[in-house]
Amino acid sequence: MNTRYQRIRSAIERLAVAEAPVPLQTLADEAGLSPFHFQRSFVGMAGVTPKEFSQALALDRAKQSLAQAESVMTAAWGAGLSGPSRLHDLFVGLDGMTPGEFKAGGAGLTLHWSCADTLLGPIWLAASQRGVVALVFTRGATPAQLVADAAAKLPQAQWREDAAELAPIVTELQRRMQGLGPRRPIGLALSGTPLRLKVWQALMAVPEGQVLSYGQLAQLVGAPKAVRAVASCVAANPIAYLIPCHRVIRANAEFGEYRWGPQTKRAMLGLELARAG
Repeated sequence: MNTRYQRIRSAIERLAVAEAPVPLQTLADEAGLSPFHFQRSFVGMAGVTPKEFSQALALDRAKQSLAQAESVMTAAWGAGLSGPSRLHDLFVGLDGMTPGEFKAGGAGLTLHWSCADTLLGPIWLAASQRGVVALVFTRGATPAQLVADAAAKLPQAQWREDAAELAPIVTELQRRMQGLGPRRPIGLALSGTPLRLKVWQALMAVPEGQVLSYGQLAQLVGAPKAVRAVASCVAANPIAYLIPCHRVIRANAEFGEYRWGPQTKRAMLGLELARAG
């Protein structure tokens, strides 16, 4: 495991669940560093100070962001997300695999996979030449288990471990999770029902540092009465972080559950809200 990530990740996890402020000295002692070097390492890796991160997890910050969501939704509507159906264009634009390929169980497809360490935890990544098809936080699962789960959806595809092939994507992911600006695009190869595709596209229109409620997301995709169905689409997201389902919270500003653990969600939101000031 990457010690460089582990020290700061442990501090982030500690702060994400803390019910009271944690002194800098305590965090530094747990990391085995002086307060000065710990603070410098934290800022260098996370882009914010431990204090800024903790403050961003306060309920008031989330409430302010929810109130601002209306302007984000207005901008998304202006881009046509809730206009007449664009499902064909959406499928072609965001899904690198055709419906026929999925019906055939992925026959003829070669999917590369790899594991990597990040500031937010170990990840498992799978991609074809057309784009990322899966990105999950491993949370203790073995590579064999994760490959088996993914292969169950595309049993006829060829699955190959290839860290070198996916290294550019991993490097880009690590940069973005640290709050650094993107250097290269990352393609996504999605598959799902029309509503799922529309929800996932809408999520990608939500900028870092912004949250919205399930009800607001349902309005955004033109299905204001289908909040529960929209919530199930959020829960079914196969690509963590890049499709930012973690930016959807409860209407009362509580962060709520997350497919890869509520602590991971709090860590991501705390960092993003802090970076956004």
